[in-house]
Amino acid sequence: MLREDAYLILNAIPQIGWITLQKLLKFFNNDPVALLNADNTLDDLEIGSVVRKNLKNWRQLFDFEKEKDALKKMGARFLSFEHKDYPKLLKTIYDPPIGLYVLGNHVPCLNTIAVVGSRYATVYGLQIAEKFGSELAERGWCVASGFARGVDTASHRGALRVHGLTVGVLGCGIDRIYPPENGELYAQIKKEGCLISEFPLGMRADRVTFPRRNRILSGISQATVVIESDLKGGSMLTASFAIEQNRQVFAVPGRIDSEMSRGCHQLIRNGATLMTQVSDVLEDLQSAPPLNLKLDLEPKIQSLQREHLPPLEGVELQVYKLISEKGPLGSSDICDTCCLDPQNLQTILFSLELNRWISRRNDGQFEV
Repeated sequence: MLREDAYLILNAIPQIGWITLQKLLKFFNNDPVALLNADNTLDDLEIGSVVRKNLKNWRQLFDFEKEKDALKKMGARFLSFEHKDYPKLLKTIYDPPIGLYVLGNHVPCLNTIAVVGSRYATVYGLQIAEKFGSELAERGWCVASGFARGVDTASHRGALRVHGLTVGVLGCGIDRIYPPENGELYAQIKKEGCLISEFPLGMRADRVTFPRRNRILSGISQATVVIESDLKGGSMLTASFAIEQNRQVFAVPGRIDSEMSRGCHQLIRNGATLMTQVSDVLEDLQSAPPLNLKLDLEPKIQSLQREHLPPLEGVELQVYKLISEKGPLGSSDICDTCCLDPQNLQTILFSLELNRWISRRNDGQFEV
């Protein structure tokens, strides 16, 4: 088995992310193949019971040969974080994907800017997104977005209109088209740019996959531009990830009486750069280091979002209380204490993290 194949398998095993993988590889001289073949040796490692079980039973959890055949048929490939084409900027975030599925003839380059915004954008927002997408692409920048309805779709189309590069970061497997009405856009990006995802083929988009998608979107980009967003949602989360990754954040102002402008105006009030034209981004990237907005922005985003959130209840409340009283805690500890199914726990943790009740530390543990 090749190292790239081993990483493809490890990427698909539940409960194993970047932080866990780094700890595991230390015991096997940084050899992913040896890790997969360890079997009984795993009993001697201080890892969670769920991780140990998944590693031992990976053949039942993931059909490696089927995945390889499917990738070959669709003309896609898998790039582990060791591969020379793995995006260099993405390697610098604290929890990069173990690998990326790539469909298309290109990969994200260093000159990449993310353009994101609401799925329910106004005509103004759509026009600005397409305009900025075109102008960035004309100046040689790769335009990255999340392939969602609204601003994302418009920014992709803007780049393609001038035959520029664009990258669609998917919240599902690269063999799925979501939203379904973007079939033509999917085909065009595949031909002229690329589509990427960390999720195995066949994975459906859900409320867990989208937040993970957003950290990749900001992670491959030198800067993130937000065009229309309410106070909470995917675009604000992407901006938050960009701030944590020490990247530039730009926000386009809008009407003061529009809900779709509230998020952008909040970002601007807390230190993001007001953007009215593409040159605002390019001049800042050339003349200034990335802004560190986290201390100013995060608490205010959290408090504003919580004002609009329903009170926690049920299992979410149970997990939140445990982290509040015993934290910081890793997911395996929370899983064992609350007697939860690992997959359900991940959904709960991402919901709490998305709504800013908890945060993930650099060591992968969660705290209030």
